[in-house]
Amino acid sequence: MSALVPGLLLLAALSLGLRTTSVLVKPTVHPLIRLVAASAIGIVMTAAMLELCERYQVSELGLGLLLSISPVGLFDLAKWWFRWRN
Repeated sequence: MSALVPGLLLLAALSLGLRTTSVLVKPTVHPLIRLVAASAIGIVMTAAMLELCERYQVSELGLGLLLSISPVGLFDLAKWWFRWRN
């Protein structure tokens, strides 16, 4: 169970990062560079949200919100993979 929550948070970070880079980065950028940038952006956004929720003492709310978008991370990662292969 202890490895499940960080894994889900990683998927949520990837989802946030891939969706952000799809708006900010041009389609001509290599997909692996986009994935690395998306990972970095998503991790920063996730950490900032968790820190903000901790500061306002609603960390369960922030964790719940992030875990609720983690299944979308699988979809976004699969979509990135298929676009990279085609």
